[in-house]
Amino acid sequence: MSDQITVETPPQSPSETDPENRIASRIQGFDIARALAIFGMITVNYRATFPISEESPAWFEWAANQVNGRAAALFVFLAGIGISLLSRKARFSGDKADIRADRVALLRRSAFLLVIGFWFRQYWEYDILHFYGVYLLIAAAILTVPNRGLLIFAFVATIVFPFMFYILPEHFGIDFWGTTSEFNPRAILIDYFFQGYHPVLPWIAFMIIGMIIGRLDLTDKAIRRRLLIGGVVLALTAETIGYIFLNMGVLKLWEDIFPSTDLEQASYLLDSSAFPPMPLFIAAGLGWGMAIVSLCLSLGERFAGRAWIMPLVHTGQLALTIYIVHGTIGVWVVEWVGHKPSQTLTWVIAYSALLYAVLIVLATLWRRRYERGPVEAIMRRLTDSWKSEINPVPPADAAKPV
Repeated sequence: MSDQITVETPPQSPSETDPENRIASRIQGFDIARALAIFGMITVNYRATFPISEESPAWFEWAANQVNGRAAALFVFLAGIGISLLSRKARFSGDKADIRADRVALLRRSAFLLVIGFWFRQYWEYDILHFYGVYLLIAAAILTVPNRGLLIFAFVATIVFPFMFYILPEHFGIDFWGTTSEFNPRAILIDYFFQGYHPVLPWIAFMIIGMIIGRLDLTDKAIRRRLLIGGVVLALTAETIGYIFLNMGVLKLWEDIFPSTDLEQASYLLDSSAFPPMPLFIAAGLGWGMAIVSLCLSLGERFAGRAWIMPLVHTGQLALTIYIVHGTIGVWVVEWVGHKPSQTLTWVIAYSALLYAVLIVLATLWRRRYERGPVEAIMRRLTDSWKSEINPVPPADAAKPV
């Protein structure tokens, strides 16, 4: 994904390429991907919120575990793509005023999400919004950095975390598995960069690579095909390496050769799970993100505006509102009806699916009357100065017949 292989052309007028339909279908594809990410995040967060006491079939546990971290990674990855799309005109023109305006827009959104995130974090332990605010702050600073520079930045962000993981506990007494309820500069920095569920290093890599992908011509089917194949290969390679070392005795063999090896500590480095977020997790998350985005873009292009697909599109458009609802009302409902001390995995998945179905219906009804979700509208009112080439999709009642 260096500058040499990036395919991005300057913005053209509708009269040159008639891009309106292609842009709309492309954006619908992103909304579909965002809707899928939201469902994954709901299931992951509810598994953590509602303790699971009973064991489930191994295959069910395995399938549910595959979503851990990947859904949130897709969410951040999509944000990076969106940043490149929205800043495309300014980057091509090189106009300093336009670039400054885009940076200011990002900084405003960053401030909004930091405020909302700090508030939400007090109630919802698993909040990602306060991390999102920092991601956008960094994105504003590197908005015009060439692809090679972005790639280096993402690589450094990925490999720094393992050093932090092994050095900070021993030399500074900061335990990755610990938590703090303190509200002071030191505690905030530790949460943002080390102990939090989505630490800036290495999670910013998802947004940075998304920014690179967003500079590609994603209307090109050949590029989407390469994105799909490359993503699947990257993800499977990362997952396979982790599996071979941790489940096929390779790491134990290493201990036999080097008896001083601490198997538990070494296993973290070779794990593709989200906690702790080691390089194999970043690679797997990026790979699956690339593949899902490619598939969703093709789906959006093939079935753009169809009545059956628009509910997913609308759900993706209200992602921020839905995220806050699932962490508040979605939890309160369970408490109101009599929350049990523990639940089964089947119950958690079923409740997540039921809530998600209700939210899809509500999102569809909302979009029939309003262009944006309530939280999205507030954020846009307070922060948005972008003049984007991307127009909102038609309301649901204007959808094409099946």
